[in-house]
Amino acid sequence: MRIPLSKRLNCILIAFVFCIGLAQADPFSDLPADHWAAAAVIALTEKGFLNGISPEHFAGERAMTRYQTALLLSRVLVFLENKQPPSSEEMLGQFKEVLADYQDEIDNAGLELSTLEKETDKLSQRIAESERVEVSGGFENRTMSVKMNAGNLGTGSGIDTTFVLDHLERPYALIPIKGGLSETSRSYLDVKSKLDETWNAGGRIAAYQAIGEPLLALSRGVTPPFFSNPFLGTTSNYNLKGSLDQFFFQNQQETVRAEMGSFNLKEMPDYLYAGVPNLTEDGPDFLPNWGGRFEASMKPYLFISKAYSEFFAGKIGQASSWQTQLFGFSAGLEVLGVGVDLHWMTVQNDPATMASGASGLITVPINQNAGWLDPLLQTPLTVGPQKERVAGVDLGYHRSFQNHPVAFKLSYAKSDYKPNTNSSNNAGGELYDISVRGEAVQNFNIGIDYLSIDPKYNPFVLQFSLPVGLGLSPGNFPWGQWPFITNYPGYFTLQNSVKYPQNRQGAELSSDWKNDKLQLKGEYRWLTQKTPTQLTAFNNDVDIQSIGFYEPLFTASGPRNQIFPRGITQDWNLSADYQLRSPLILEVAMAGGQANRPTLDANNIGMSAVLGHLGVIYSFWDRWKLNVAYHKAYGYGRLLSAPTDVQNNQYQNTGETLGIHYLFAPKNSAFFQVGNLEHRSVITPEFNALQFVTGLDVMW
Repeated sequence: MRIPLSKRLNCILIAFVFCIGLAQADPFSDLPADHWAAAAVIALTEKGFLNGISPEHFAGERAMTRYQTALLLSRVLVFLENKQPPSSEEMLGQFKEVLADYQDEIDNAGLELSTLEKETDKLSQRIAESERVEVSGGFENRTMSVKMNAGNLGTGSGIDTTFVLDHLERPYALIPIKGGLSETSRSYLDVKSKLDETWNAGGRIAAYQAIGEPLLALSRGVTPPFFSNPFLGTTSNYNLKGSLDQFFFQNQQETVRAEMGSFNLKEMPDYLYAGVPNLTEDGPDFLPNWGGRFEASMKPYLFISKAYSEFFAGKIGQASSWQTQLFGFSAGLEVLGVGVDLHWMTVQNDPATMASGASGLITVPINQNAGWLDPLLQTPLTVGPQKERVAGVDLGYHRSFQNHPVAFKLSYAKSDYKPNTNSSNNAGGELYDISVRGEAVQNFNIGIDYLSIDPKYNPFVLQFSLPVGLGLSPGNFPWGQWPFITNYPGYFTLQNSVKYPQNRQGAELSSDWKNDKLQLKGEYRWLTQKTPTQLTAFNNDVDIQSIGFYEPLFTASGPRNQIFPRGITQDWNLSADYQLRSPLILEVAMAGGQANRPTLDANNIGMSAVLGHLGVIYSFWDRWKLNVAYHKAYGYGRLLSAPTDVQNNQYQNTGETLGIHYLFAPKNSAFFQVGNLEHRSVITPEFNALQFVTGLDVMW
């Protein structure tokens, strides 16, 4: 149904009034101040679009002739033509329609409609040119200061050289503590250009600077862009450094996209590849790669709800003379709730940079740091260039039962690993992940997972390239996941080893519930060793020192021909967010874990840890936010010591934080945070650390 001309004219004039802004002064004595159209009349009069019958009288009850309307519209057109920035295409389209209905009056007024249409076409072209290029950017800055009363930590190994913070969902939650001053800054400029009616192109230029204490900048500062990544090991990481971080092409529907430069994988599951873990507290969980990525997807059509493909090739953000390359693809299709996803990837140290048979990367430090052993000769195995192929498939199905959605998923992966491409030695394994998730009752969801991961599923390991100036070696780099060690210090694996630790099988339960004021979450995971640790005379496939066996927690030493009990880990966490009243939110969280392997000798393991967090967030004065938090962590037990020995893993961390956050624009903010950290341990000296962090985030 066509909208009457008068109503369309009213609509466009009302929208136009909002564009030019409302006025305050009333020039007409006969215009009631509380009239619904008073502000619009005043605004149009001040801009010269309307006139009264005299300087003092508007005569608003008189009918407006079509000639007067045509004159008004012509004046509006002149304004739109000269408006900076130009008006929107939507308003111009509506204006053209109204002009067409007044053709006779415009002709009688001595104007030509074709001339007006040409002018609006010119204006449309100007608008299109102005909207062709979009520029945005941002600036982030962090200034950190830490004062310690017992020297600097972060130069030893073990869990108690780091402080357990309240970021329970981070994959690596142990933050190194070191005194000093540091400042980091990151700025970026994003440009997006409309090439034609189908394609867009753009890129990001990023710059980074870090000065002061490197370890403090790494753990509490701003996450740098790729080329300023501290793990790249370049000597200029702490100088101002700018680079073209990414360049991309994509279509208007965003169903096709090609990226060159820094990229993160979108479809590859983290049981196959996650990347370099990021230690920076507020940054992403894993750092990006460098190379190229292409993705294509399809909008839902008929019975097909999802169809995509992703191809990539590049290198991992890890510095060495034998750079690590990766390439692969993912593809998926979902029809009537049934989905199939296929994944394949190859990772290798660059063979071109390594001499034939040369020793490259030495892997996890087992057998007194000698590396893996040849299973026949029982001599240290030459490692590098490493190469691994891994493939996975996801089968999924989801539907609703009485308006309650339920999803089933089965994931399977298999790897084939060669510690040296010049050798016949190889290892490999399989992974299974079976899960069911659904809504039990309204707003209450539960999930059940079963994991089974072989001890040699993903043996490919890489060494962290540490920033210059840390004064650390890879063997004592304080890195890990609370409450369990998931990596040897200074090393990481390709997959997310926190979520998918090797040589484990067991179940995980999760649930969440929320209403308007309260949100509850809970998780519990029970895992046991799939293959118990063994020390045999022949270094066979289940030997702790055989090729590919990766077991950082339940290690063992001693005479041969020993089979140890299966180690067991349990970890859990509970969290609640409750809005006491509109500006006040209460946060409560608890987490804990246990690791046990009872033995009578010095290979006994019995560890426990508990963490509690209590926080309050209070918003006031519209733009201000105050947060106060208290958290405490305990760790105690025995790690590779006899049951009769004194506990060698006892520590206690306590922390109080106070932060103020100010939002001075929708996307721009500044904050200040002060924290007091206390550490007590039976191994390392006690210390207090008082830290200050100020930050500025500006986006435009």
